[in-house]
Amino acid sequence: MALLQGAQSLLPPGAGERMAVGELDPPAIRAVDEMHRLCISRRASDMHLEPTPSGGRLRARIDGALSELGSVPATLFGQIVSRIKLLAGMDIADKRQPQDGHYHIDHDRGVFDARVSSMPTVLGEKLVVRLLDMRSNLPKLSELGLPHSLYARYREMVHAPFGLIVVCGPTGSGKTTTLYASLAERGGAREHLCSVEDPVEARIDDVVQVQVNARAGLTFALALRSFLRQDPDVIMVGEMRDKETAGVAMSAALSGQLVMTSLHSSDAPRTVERLLELGIPRHTIAAGLTGIIAQRLLRRLCEACKISRLATRDERAALNLGPAPIFDAGGCVDCAFSGYRGRVAVFEGLRVGDEMRARIGAEGSSANLRALALEDGFSPMAAHAAQRVGAGETSIDEVHRVLGS
Repeated sequence: MALLQGAQSLLPPGAGERMAVGELDPPAIRAVDEMHRLCISRRASDMHLEPTPSGGRLRARIDGALSELGSVPATLFGQIVSRIKLLAGMDIADKRQPQDGHYHIDHDRGVFDARVSSMPTVLGEKLVVRLLDMRSNLPKLSELGLPHSLYARYREMVHAPFGLIVVCGPTGSGKTTTLYASLAERGGAREHLCSVEDPVEARIDDVVQVQVNARAGLTFALALRSFLRQDPDVIMVGEMRDKETAGVAMSAALSGQLVMTSLHSSDAPRTVERLLELGIPRHTIAAGLTGIIAQRLLRRLCEACKISRLATRDERAALNLGPAPIFDAGGCVDCAFSGYRGRVAVFEGLRVGDEMRARIGAEGSSANLRALALEDGFSPMAAHAAQRVGAGETSIDEVHRVLGS
């Protein structure tokens, strides 16, 4: 692979044996620069540097899927790990504990914030570097791709004077982008908008943004409590990770502020169970929760090479597809032979009205909440995914990969 060949050409004969412990040789520096260039040029969101029995390998998450970009010889792997840890302000001597750090990358495409996480494994240290484009243009709420009926409902939630809005989904599903678009929808000089995040992924005009710093004692809960003493109108909490943060956020929602946050949950109805797991009393959830948005990102078919076909009878029945053709992934130079280029979002949204509050307070299960939501016009995420397939934006295989069969 290209990286293996490049790494070998950068490594002088016998250089690995000559290196003292902790000493960085220029080949490692050039190899790290090449990794940055390669991953950013491929539009990767994450760079994975993993140890293997023969050295290491580089993988990148591109459009939500991991792709292997190359391998690294054993003589260079440790030096590359040390180089990245040095850039990130991490302790290169400590290889037995997980660490976190960050640094910036100057690239032709802009300035990227690199968030590094290290993990000791049986073969050596594994590094994952999240690549955040600090100059990327954030979409407006109307540009996220919400279904029309859900967009109208969600916009009402965003403009509510108080309450709690939860955007849920797994890591890398676009939750923060939705929260940023929601904040921007409320933007303006007439309101005090603030956020506490880890990390701050993009700068937003007219929003006071705070970066969590655990080493300095600045936690989500502490920043949130401080914001409550500064007359806020809207507060964004990047993620509710613990009972303390969840409790303060819910208290703010009940006391007259609109709070927006993200949470790891598989779908909208199950979000109530996740809030209960965080230690929020059921009656408090029922009183404070305004609405829930769940989302995923599907890879978009490459327009240059997607392949048209007719859906089978089972596919039409399962996804309620019409007679129009659907498309499968092809593969060409434009998409690096993956068949996909870019991503599209799929959503589902649950509005919490009086009946839903009563059902939550009465210990209704997620199945009960889903049944009531369907009566109120709830449309599952799979239905939105089927619309994306019918419009030729993604494939049935991609829907199965992300949402299941």
